[in-house]
Amino acid sequence: MNEYLVPLTSACTLVTLNYMAMKLRSKMLIDSYEHLLAPLLTGLASIIMMLVPLPELFGLVDLRSVPIFMAGLRYGLPVALLSTILPSGFTFFTQENQAWFIIVQELIAPALISPLFHNKEYRSGFLDIPIRHGLQICSFVFLLRLLIQELLESNLSWPYALDQLFMLAIMSATFIIIIVMVNDENKSWRLQRQLELQANQDGLTKLPNLRSFMPIAINALHKRRVSIMMIDLDNFKQYNDQFGHLEGDQLLREISSVLRQHIHEQDYLARYGGEEFILLSSEIDPLRLSKYAELLCAIVADTFLHKNPTDSVPITISIGISTAEEPQVELKRVISEADHALYESKHRGKNRSTLYKHIQLKNEKTSIEAIQR
Repeated sequence: MNEYLVPLTSACTLVTLNYMAMKLRSKMLIDSYEHLLAPLLTGLASIIMMLVPLPELFGLVDLRSVPIFMAGLRYGLPVALLSTILPSGFTFFTQENQAWFIIVQELIAPALISPLFHNKEYRSGFLDIPIRHGLQICSFVFLLRLLIQELLESNLSWPYALDQLFMLAIMSATFIIIIVMVNDENKSWRLQRQLELQANQDGLTKLPNLRSFMPIAINALHKRRVSIMMIDLDNFKQYNDQFGHLEGDQLLREISSVLRQHIHEQDYLARYGGEEFILLSSEIDPLRLSKYAELLCAIVADTFLHKNPTDSVPITISIGISTAEEPQVELKRVISEADHALYESKHRGKNRSTLYKHIQLKNEKTSIEAIQR
């Protein structure tokens, strides 16, 4: 009876090793090195299983193949094959007889079978691993062992078949527990990612919010000169009053979608608040900035030209632009200047853009003229 407890001990050991590997991965944030560490940890787990041999009556050496199953299922064929290197070498040193046969049956075959059920989303954690895949892999191995026994011994006895069936149950239960553990870890990771996304994303427009925009803009401004565009939806209060807040919310979603589609690829758009948006642009040439902003104004005006059947509330945007004079200028100052330029665009009739630099030049010219008088 004690002989039947040995596989259970091996299974518990393997589950513990898997738990430790998951915690190591989450604590050390080793995603960038996972393609190297996954085969290493899998190979070590297989070797540890080899140190806990099973009774001969089960017809198995040990549970070294189970970690290979998981590597192939989660990471695919290359990682599964790499995972066999360490345990294969260990087998040569410790197993004088039938080393090649054991390697092929216990390591290479599992490394070839399990990737047949691999999905690239399993590795990223965005998709849970189906438990049925674990059962299917173990069933394949069970049938393979029976076939090998029949071919080699020409004597498939009922005691051997029952022992293999018992091992199938042990392997399946162990594999399923490991899959459930990995899926639970992935669910926790996805939940954390979702919470982080919600904290940094505007719920209405799905654009980044100001909280996520500020550190990105500050970091960019520390490295180089950048420009800030303050974008405001014209006549939004009137639109809300005439069509209701639900239509107003829908308009904001549509405006954000149009802007996101037409900004430069390297630029970063966020919702500033209310009907205002903020754009971080790497463009600093005044002429090109003006053309860029005018193009956005024209696209919005053309897109929503027939949005309002009565045309009583034209849907347009106004833009204020400020460019940092040098890197490491305070971001709040650049935003304040862009906001001032936006006010000038509104004052001049809306549906247009204004560069803060032009306002400065205009004020300087007015001051000089006043002094000359």
